[in-house]
Amino acid sequence: MSDRASVEKEINDTRKSIGLVERDVRQLREWISANERGLNGMQEALRRITEEGISKARSDLTQRESELQRLRGVLAFNERVLGVTVEMERKQHDIVNLEREQERIIVLLERNRTELNQLKMAYDELTRPTILPPCEIVLPNNQRIPLDAGKGEYVVGWRDAAGDAVPDIDLHPVGGSTSGVSRRHALLRFLSNQWTITDLGSTNGSFVNDVPVAPHTPTALADKSRIRLGSLQMFFRYITQTTRL
Repeated sequence: MSDRASVEKEINDTRKSIGLVERDVRQLREWISANERGLNGMQEALRRITEEGISKARSDLTQRESELQRLRGVLAFNERVLGVTVEMERKQHDIVNLEREQERIIVLLERNRTELNQLKMAYDELTRPTILPPCEIVLPNNQRIPLDAGKGEYVVGWRDAAGDAVPDIDLHPVGGSTSGVSRRHALLRFLSNQWTITDLGSTNGSFVNDVPVAPHTPTALADKSRIRLGSLQMFFRYITQTTRL
């Protein structure tokens, strides 16, 4: 069980982080709005620079909004945990007092014990880690690449011998460079106990089950998801599943 003080500290820290991210989001929105209004009166060179800055700011805004959503989820979860923890402490205190008069109030005592057990089960249910089966990526040549949740993330693209980009999953051997795959095309990340894919602003886009993936926005991957980068298709699957792809 988590220590109440540590949960309360995490709640306070998360609230502070939310405040900072909300400030960043507000400032980015204001900056984008102000610069968009001023584009019409700018010289061509300055306009191009400003448009590039706006594009980067929008990308940063998307990332900060995603982080804000994650932090709010963490806060809501910890507030639920804290509520159950406080209620458990109250019930434990009641039990200590009731045990001093056990013969006289045994019915009330047993009822509170039952309530405490229910709260413990609720707490255990909230804090029990979800066990995710091992996962892997299956390439067009049927090569299987296991995904390690401990590593956490994999850059997918193709290695350019003339450049410095070295992706974690290199699609060059399976035709990535000729199938519209960018050198740094997408990111596979283990986030909130599930694998997600994020398009890194690729030229030809990323698709999950033929649905376009919004750039710089994590998209959850279910078992047997079809992933298409450019025109190159691969699969995400749980290793424990035996269904033939």
